[in-house]
Amino acid sequence: MFSRILLTTDFSTQAEHAYPWAAQLATSNGGMIHLMHALEDDLVATAPVFANYMAPGALDLGNYREEFRAGARKALEAAAEKLRALGATVEVHLVEKGKPSTAVVKSAQEFDCTIIVISTHGRGGLAHLLLGSTAEKVVRMATVPVLTVHDGDIPPPSDGAVS
Repeated sequence: MFSRILLTTDFSTQAEHAYPWAAQLATSNGGMIHLMHALEDDLVATAPVFANYMAPGALDLGNYREEFRAGARKALEAAAEKLRALGATVEVHLVEKGKPSTAVVKSAQEFDCTIIVISTHGRGGLAHLLLGSTAEKVVRMATVPVLTVHDGDIPPPSDGAVS
């Protein structure tokens, strides 16, 4: 049923709570996990504004971007190893265009995924108002089922009942 799983990560502790759920879905269905991280453009996009307040040459965007990519790739591979240790087959994807919520939905379509697994930080009040919720936006925009995992959720059952 759910043989192509898109698992998103922002490399937070909360994101790791979704790993066992995605692994359970993949292993119980003979499926594959497409593990993805979306690089946000916002910080890089605003960096030139701050360049006016810095010494000439203090801000090398090309170098910054490449270091950011390399760090994200390394973190993606580390996350993939955790999933492989749970018995899952994993492909990693670093997506660099658009807002994370849009990137998740587009990636699910591109990889022909049958479900999206995403963690939610469970922010409320002012934090939710200011920061928004990527998970909430994904749920609204997705064309496939979305499993949201909160950091307080219990781990998935080991008997394959998730599938």
